[in-house]
Amino acid sequence: MGGMLRICIVVLAVLVMPVAAHAEGKIGIVNLDDALGNSSAGKSALSQLKSRFESREKALAAQGEDLKRMQEDLQKTGVALSQDAKKSKAADFENKARRFCEDQKKLQQEEQQAQQSVLQPLLNRLQKVLTDYASKNGYSIIMEARSVPYFDAKLDMTKAIQQEFDRSK
Repeated sequence: MGGMLRICIVVLAVLVMPVAAHAEGKIGIVNLDDALGNSSAGKSALSQLKSRFESREKALAAQGEDLKRMQEDLQKTGVALSQDAKKSKAADFENKARRFCEDQKKLQQEEQQAQQSVLQPLLNRLQKVLTDYASKNGYSIIMEARSVPYFDAKLDMTKAIQQEFDRSK
């Protein structure tokens, strides 16, 4: 009789556990990059950043192509050149390559700083929208989609957060 009672208690506990877990709150998944990047404010900010640095990126790409041609030329004509001419061309190439790397690094740093200054206020606003949405709709946990290896698509609330973000100011 005691064994039967234990079995009933275990079965009852197993049946009640999912209900108790469900009663604790909802779980949502959001892709913050998509929510921000597909919002009107996010698109505008990203477009502004792109146009701000586009000409410098093109100039840097052209400079990189010039370096490739210079290197190929140095390899092809290197045999026919005198030792002094080789050294001179090699030194010129190294100086230009060093300047290219410095320019590239400087541009990357400036782009990162600009992204930070433009996007940080938007990310702060997105965080507030997310928090308000979660509390208004009874969510206990909202996780970033990149940190979840798999989730049911029904848990994805990215579109809803993006729409709320577009409505917020």
